[in-house]
Amino acid sequence: MKLIVTEKERMAQNIARALGNYSRRLFRPDGGTRREGRRASGVYVYDVAGEYVILPLSGHIMGYVTSKEIDRWSHASVDSILSDPKSLLKIVLRRSYSMALRALAREASEIIIATDSDEEGENIGLEVLEIIGEAGVTMGSKRVSRLWLTTTMPEDIRSSFSRMRSFNFNLAKSVEARRKVDAIVGFSGTRELTLSLKKSVSNGRGVLSFGRVQTSTLWLVVEREREILSFVPRPFWEIKAVVKDTTFLHAACPFFDKAEAFRIYERVKDAKEFFCDLVEEKESEVSPPKPLNTSEMLKVGSSLLHTSPSKVMSLAEDLYLSSLITYPRVDNQTYSSSFNHEANLEKLSRTTSFGEYAKELISKKLTSPSRGRFSEDHEPITPINGMKEDQKRNPLEYRLYELILRHYLSIFGAKARFLERKVKGTINGEVFKADGRTLIDKGFYAIYYFPAKEKSIDSFSIGSKHPVKEVSILEGKTEPPPRYTQSGLLSKMEQVGIGTKSTRPGMIETLKSRNYIRIERAGGGSSFIRPTERGMKLIEIIERPWGRYISPEFTARVEEEMEKIAQGRRDWEELVSLERKTFAEAISAIRKIRSAR
Repeated sequence: MKLIVTEKERMAQNIARALGNYSRRLFRPDGGTRREGRRASGVYVYDVAGEYVILPLSGHIMGYVTSKEIDRWSHASVDSILSDPKSLLKIVLRRSYSMALRALAREASEIIIATDSDEEGENIGLEVLEIIGEAGVTMGSKRVSRLWLTTTMPEDIRSSFSRMRSFNFNLAKSVEARRKVDAIVGFSGTRELTLSLKKSVSNGRGVLSFGRVQTSTLWLVVEREREILSFVPRPFWEIKAVVKDTTFLHAACPFFDKAEAFRIYERVKDAKEFFCDLVEEKESEVSPPKPLNTSEMLKVGSSLLHTSPSKVMSLAEDLYLSSLITYPRVDNQTYSSSFNHEANLEKLSRTTSFGEYAKELISKKLTSPSRGRFSEDHEPITPINGMKEDQKRNPLEYRLYELILRHYLSIFGAKARFLERKVKGTINGEVFKADGRTLIDKGFYAIYYFPAKEKSIDSFSIGSKHPVKEVSILEGKTEPPPRYTQSGLLSKMEQVGIGTKSTRPGMIETLKSRNYIRIERAGGGSSFIRPTERGMKLIEIIERPWGRYISPEFTARVEEEMEKIAQGRRDWEELVSLERKTFAEAISAIRKIRSAR
């Protein structure tokens, strides 16, 4: 018997269906016997074709906790977390899974790790190996293979069994380093802040949660709020003239000198004629979008669907497990040379509502998107099948699928062509300008989810004269930077290197659940992020002593070290030890504040 271990129940079902001739049963490692005072426990497994047993897990089955000796929160317990490696324990979170793993691994002739095909899945695979290792099953005693799936289409699952790979310990250890560092920083930082600052920040109520990525993200939100609160608007004036149906602006706009603005306005307000002395026209092109990766999907999805990035990620995972799209956690935006777009487009032409467009791409042989260097294990996020009617019952899921489908079809489209027009002229000797942009060839915009940006403008010719319909002067005020939207904050986190494609989506929800931020609705279904008073106070107090530790630069540096571990250029335990010492310095700094109060 060969044991296949998956990360989720639905993936186990997909593999079982792909291999065929399967049944599902409750597996009890204790043989179904009951011990006194205890219920017999078990998990469901799939028996497949008399050759495989598939055991589905439920995400991570191990996690870090503090030892019982320091369960009680005290400053001494914080010191123990930061000085004693034994203060943190990695334990089994769900005993039924570990018991099933050990029992089935002993019976198996081969272990196949089929957890999700990314760094997090590799780390869960490491947990599997650690648990069965405790039962005496090692890579030396039995063959261990890694099943790496890009789609859940039955034919792709079956073919993946013929090209299984070795387990990537470096990738798994990079996540292990992140999890352990975050546990050390989170446990010690949360205890220290709660013990030292709870009265100052939250009137003695609740826990002051701290996290390496979490608090750096909060700092971004607070810093933007400070910019908004400290912003001093400046008045300005604009002079506008309407000629034909086109609005012209004075060339010197905006005016920050009121006297100068009104001096010019008085000169032109009663003018009757506009003299055109310059017309410039040129064509411009906009290229199709790059193939879709996780970051772009989350930003566009949360913006257009008016929902959270974590919800978009959850919907995408459902689409993947339903064999509708390829794996949704991917940085890559370049297709491999082996990906058969023509065959994929042919299938989409038969199974989606955009079939005619797909057929047109095939007929025009527009089936080769531009490529760069391919260096990832997954293709960009790609629709691979059409939604059936019963799969369209979830409106949000269908809208995300359509977004992914439109994006994929648009990457094959032609460049969009625009006519850019600039017009300049004078009114009573004062120069006025207008510019416009007209779409003359839709290209990929025929299918893309964002419309082309156009600006209407009338046709003018050099030397022509036209009556002035109206001249007006308008007062405005400069505006502060906008608050982050959820997609905007994701973009900023990516830009400064905070978090990963796996951790960013849930960070906004974490900050919200801990009452550090709130999501406020604006018009048109959009929303923005505002820090709560609690979030503002926390950053205000810890920023001076902990500025280094909560800065995006610090967090990004740790992420870079994780990447070195994944590449085999850094020892993960060495990094954990170093970060322990670094954060101990941070704790000393915050205690100086406590003693000064």
